[in-house]
Amino acid sequence: EVSLPSGRRETVAVSQSGTVADLKIAAQESLGQPFLRLATTAEGRLLDPTETLRFSELQDGGSLTAIAQEPKIVSTWNAFAFWCVGGDRIITWGDPDYGGDSSG
Repeated sequence: EVSLPSGRRETVAVSQSGTVADLKIAAQESLGQPFLRLATTAEGRLLDPTETLRFSELQDGGSLTAIAQEPKIVSTWNAFAFWCVGGDRIITWGDPDYGGDSSG
């Protein structure tokens, strides 16, 4: 079961051989929220999307909290940047001379 801080909750199911990212995608679809981070309900530990469900120590029938992230976008005349508050990535595009290249 995955719940939002608002109290809304949904039961989601994914394969035990899947990853936390698979669980996150199922929760996003079920809750209708496109940008979520998942955390354990008891400890509040953010889950790593690259972890397998077996390695993450999640129990079948356990509860998780979904944290909705608000996407942000900024721009210059020649470049754009997109990120989610609390996320771990910034995506940029546009002219590299004006901030459009985040590969460095």
